[in-house]
Amino acid sequence: MNASSRIPDIATFIQAAKAPRHLFPWRSANWNRNAIVLNGNAFLLDSTPSIATLHLMDHDQGYGGYTIMDDSDAEIRRHMAAILAAKGRVLKTGLGFGCFVRACLLKPDVEHIDVIEIDKEIIDHFGAEFAGNQRVTIHHADAFEFDLTSCHWDLAWHDIYCQQNDGLQALHINLIKRYSEYCDWQGAWKLPRWGGRLCHRHFVGSPKIKRRPK
Repeated sequence: MNASSRIPDIATFIQAAKAPRHLFPWRSANWNRNAIVLNGNAFLLDSTPSIATLHLMDHDQGYGGYTIMDDSDAEIRRHMAAILAAKGRVLKTGLGFGCFVRACLLKPDVEHIDVIEIDKEIIDHFGAEFAGNQRVTIHHADAFEFDLTSCHWDLAWHDIYCQQNDGLQALHINLIKRYSEYCDWQGAWKLPRWGGRLCHRHFVGSPKIKRRPK
């Protein structure tokens, strides 16, 4: 193995994945989403239209809001199995802060990353750094409606968002089912092992990823 193909250690992946701090603070146009850095970690908070998000407490629920995503070391580690397995052409559903994309770009054997993101504000703000990168294509689309004609990925990692994550893992299982014929490997954020087995025996979520039988 030469120096150019050597896989970085976990700490290097985590550091590379962090969201650039110049992107913070940020508020969405309707002011319901508020991205901040607190105690060294970045957070994107959401709130209802009637309650403004003010600040984050030391747990998942914010004051007047709740956390959509963060870039803490612990959170990035939840994606590490997929990052380490990534190679060839990679699919990521949900851009978020772009942590998964940044980490995967450290790997020379990752040829291209397709990201499907439904929120144009997230693309414009947190995806701007990838606009000139020929190894990254961000698609503004719904992952459940994305045209899969002639598509194939070596790995797909699903990490979408729904209101307060209510029913999120059911959505992730449905994504795994939808993309099953178009990916060799799939997984999803915090998908329990029973969820993967319930969907189909060859689908497994975090922290394991399993290959689709040929």
